Amino acid sequence: MYKLLSTDDILRLGFNHGDIVRARRCCLRRLSRGTYLVRRVCELDFHRPLWASIDQQIHQVFVDHGDIRDEVNILNASLAAHFSHRADQRTDESKSDPPEEIYSHISDALIHGLPVAYPVTHQIEVVRPGVNRRFKSIQVRGSQIPKAHRATIAGAEVTTLERTLIDVARSYNLDVSVPMFDDALHRELTTREILTTLDRCLEKRNSAKVRLAIDLSDYRRESPAEAVAAVRFYEHGITGLEPQVTFHAESLRRDIRVDFCHRRARLIIEIDGIGKLYLGSGVPRHELEQERRREQWLRDQGWQVIRISWKELFEEAKFYDILCAIRRTQNATA
Repeated sequence: MYKLLSTDDILRLGFNHGDIVRARRCCLRRLSRGTYLVRRVCELDFHRPLWASIDQQIHQVFVDHGDIRDEVNILNASLAAHFSHRADQRTDESKSDPPEEIYSHISDALIHGLPVAYPVTHQIEVVRPGVNRRFKSIQVRGSQIPKAHRATIAGAEVTTLERTLIDVARSYNLDVSVPMFDDALHRELTTREILTTLDRCLEKRNSAKVRLAIDLSDYRRESPAEAVAAVRFYEHGITGLEPQVTFHAESLRRDIRVDFCHRRARLIIEIDGIGKLYLGSGVPRHELEQERRREQWLRDQGWQVIRISWKELFEEAKFYDILCAIRRTQNATA
């Protein structure tokens, strides 16, 4: 859990508003009005009350990756702050109870531990029956959620895992929803019986889109990047690619598992996800050598290997190359 502080918390620690402004240039990040995230341990002893619990390993350091993962992490931290604020409201007898609220969509996906492949919103998403409003940091939807589609986590009301998956698929693109379906199926958190939940939803908007996301999902895929790639294959009309195929490489004395394999075209597709893209010099040299030898073995066996970086998942070029490679094989066979 990250270290989260309200303005009042910081003032009680002996800081004034000018100190808060200066700390925001250092180890403090403003999440929303009156709510702050302690990003790291800094060198200023004056700031020690802010980050002492991080130094003592009670709270986590907020890691700045310098890429799109930071935006998802910030949303997660904002969600935790909102979650905590709501809990305080419920226990403060001097204040009226907060309005009925159910976490939903991307926010609820984070609560359920589902992967968000890339940032699609900076807002916390909740359902308040009969209310449709969009604030700077919160989007309120007025949907009707049946009791059967509700659950409680740590005292907060949320939509069930299945309903969350359906809501995300209904409201967001396939490259957001399919990675979540894949993850839930891979970890056996749900099954394709999710269609039963879909049939019982009061909302019928974009139901065909939800069914398509379910059809495209596959428990064998192991990362959001692979799921995004599978969506791109569908969008470009590429078929015949089987996920997670294993080869026995006797000369290397180990098995080799590839992300996607097109057997007829003798084509291997390897996906370098967001983590690999930004690892840089943090990759141990022997792992780089192992990867090089692995790919060379595949080429020696007559396989063409195409690697797709995270950035290339959102471009056309590599998928055109894949389509051409498959068609060349089909033409040669004909």
